[in-house]
Amino acid sequence: MSTLSEILPNYQSRRHLLQNVHLPAKAYGGPNFLYMKTHKAACTNVLTLLITQMHAALSSDAALEISMEGVHNLPTDYLRAGARGLDWPTVEDALFGPEWFRFTVIREPLSRTVSAWSDKLQGNTRQRRDLNKVLGRDLETEISLPGFLDIIAQDEEARLIDRHWRPQHLEISYGQVRYDLIGRVEDMQAARAQIVETLFGPRGHKVTILDTRKHLGHTSSSRADREALTAQDRRNVERAFASDFDMYERVASAPVA
Repeated sequence: MSTLSEILPNYQSRRHLLQNVHLPAKAYGGPNFLYMKTHKAACTNVLTLLITQMHAALSSDAALEISMEGVHNLPTDYLRAGARGLDWPTVEDALFGPEWFRFTVIREPLSRTVSAWSDKLQGNTRQRRDLNKVLGRDLETEISLPGFLDIIAQDEEARLIDRHWRPQHLEISYGQVRYDLIGRVEDMQAARAQIVETLFGPRGHKVTILDTRKHLGHTSSSRADREALTAQDRRNVERAFASDFDMYERVASAPVA
């Protein structure tokens, strides 16, 4: 088991780590849990699942309205994250102490990388401006998908600059934090079922689980982009995220029980 000081170099800052760690805001009748958020790996889906289940556990008779903005600006009644919601002793205990159910969700690296480009680098986005700044280019320069994949294969700073495409093994401190469950986006139904069963028990199965792609309009056009990739494009992703591919294969070989 690693220590807090050993995993901090995986993150851009202490604030970055605190924004990934999600803990229950109050006692809800189930075990303590830590959800380590990973961008572009069903994080909206998982947060909606946890908020819905926590709401039912704490106030089952009240109506709950969920929006995309609300999911990512956490209702303080259910979950806490970030510097304003967490203190370091609690975070350290959640990451390394006993009696915590620790889980995260990862995504097949090629799919995640293309989705990040599709959602974050088309149009005049902050991520495109930030990446162009790192590259020393005009901030408005367009970035094609093949160009992006070539950049991150060769430029480590570009690869690490944004959480939507940073290596997942760093984002979750793979091999350093002992997880009880590492789910996969590609087998999300099994991961969700284990999360609900472990944290909320039989009562959790009675709560309607929202499909964020339909309920929140959370869709992506990245499938067509993936199908158009060349062999060189795929090699660039494999070069950029070799450790993520290795992690994903290890997790996939030990499927959710």
